[in-house]
Amino acid sequence: MSKLNHTNKSKKSIQAFLEQYPVFTLGELKAFLGEKAGGRATYNLLLHNRMMGRVGMVKQGVYYRVRANETPDTASVDMCLVASKLAPDAVVGYHTAFELLGVGHSVFYRIYYFTRSPRRQFNFRNVSFQAVRVPLALIRKNQEDCGTERTERLGQMIKVTGKERTLVDCLEHPEYGGGLEEVYRCAEKLPFLNFDVLTEYLRLRNKRVLFAKVGFFLEQHREAFFVEQDFLNYLEQKVPKQPLYLEGRSKKGHLVKRWNLIVPERVLTRSWEEF
Repeated sequence: MSKLNHTNKSKKSIQAFLEQYPVFTLGELKAFLGEKAGGRATYNLLLHNRMMGRVGMVKQGVYYRVRANETPDTASVDMCLVASKLAPDAVVGYHTAFELLGVGHSVFYRIYYFTRSPRRQFNFRNVSFQAVRVPLALIRKNQEDCGTERTERLGQMIKVTGKERTLVDCLEHPEYGGGLEEVYRCAEKLPFLNFDVLTEYLRLRNKRVLFAKVGFFLEQHREAFFVEQDFLNYLEQKVPKQPLYLEGRSKKGHLVKRWNLIVPERVLTRSWEEF
């Protein structure tokens, strides 16, 4: 094959790839082109297309498509797709998951994702990407996919925590959900909860404080989510023996005896609803 024909074939191949993968990794491009591990042909092709302005780089190993009427600086880039490419096992979570589920309240410029091996936080186009380690209880039980689902973004499937797991995770770490007020505002937009999924995730995590936090939240929203008394009783049996905080230890509050939680006044009254 002549050099010209080879170049034209490579150009057509990468164009077909970019139509399917608006955000991609070098490994995905190699797999598409059929290059064996360790080869440099794909990397050289990628470098050529970056020089031609057809491909932009998020960070080393993660890239995005640039259309004919765009530049690398103006090309549209889906940040959730970026997060899904930052680790082989990446799962979008916390407030970002609420956004993907369509119940985000405030606009965030921080993207959260789970991975076994957290990477350093980095910024791209004024958006911060923060990795969070997968809970060890899930890793030990080989249940990392519990409470996750797949959703489509621009023709690609990405993994995200579902509504039940997202609720639990954000109650556990409200700082990753924008604070308790934001977590409440997002969760209150959920159309329903699957209590079987919720129970399974809580059982796998096996942390008493999570049973208490979920129980307190559901008791406050009993009518909205059609929570049965038997389920609240089940959660109550799992609460911690000693009082713990719904939020950080520095937050003053009132003890809710049923759940053995110290709850801030604004959460008890949901004072933000007045505004």
